[in-house]
Amino acid sequence: MKIEVKAQEPKKPVWKVFLLVVVLVMGVNTAVVLTNQMPGGYGGLAGLLLIITLAFYSSRLMNRKLATYTYRFDGSELQVERRLGRRDKPLIEIPIHQVEWVRPLAEIQPQLPRMKRARKTMYYACRVKGDDVYLLQFYEGTRRYRMLFQPGEQLAKALNKGIKKKA
Repeated sequence: MKIEVKAQEPKKPVWKVFLLVVVLVMGVNTAVVLTNQMPGGYGGLAGLLLIITLAFYSSRLMNRKLATYTYRFDGSELQVERRLGRRDKPLIEIPIHQVEWVRPLAEIQPQLPRMKRARKTMYYACRVKGDDVYLLQFYEGTRRYRMLFQPGEQLAKALNKGIKKKA
């Protein structure tokens, strides 16, 4: 039993993408003009803040809006891969015996503040809200990790079935 699911944002019309690029360029240009008019060292500080903000936004744009995530489950291991442009990058491989649970994020979100914290939560999805977003918790040694992803109904059922078989 091999299951493969791909998750990506729906493609936007070319005019919307073009409009977004024009608005971003105009916004950055306006911000640069305003920072150049600041007195003393404030302009440099504002410029640095602008660069950090743009780097954060660009990273978010690439990882959420432009990437395609592929989830593969062969009955014993879940593999996650991200595709940006033409390049595929393997992100993580999780053996099913390390997985504690897989649940829809909307269902488990109210319980998260009362649960033990995970060492790290990885976001391998195009969205962080919605019915198709799931949270998976697994152990590596004694450390607890969580992964936010979009497996689809069939893959989520297969993962839960594999977890029950393990127990």
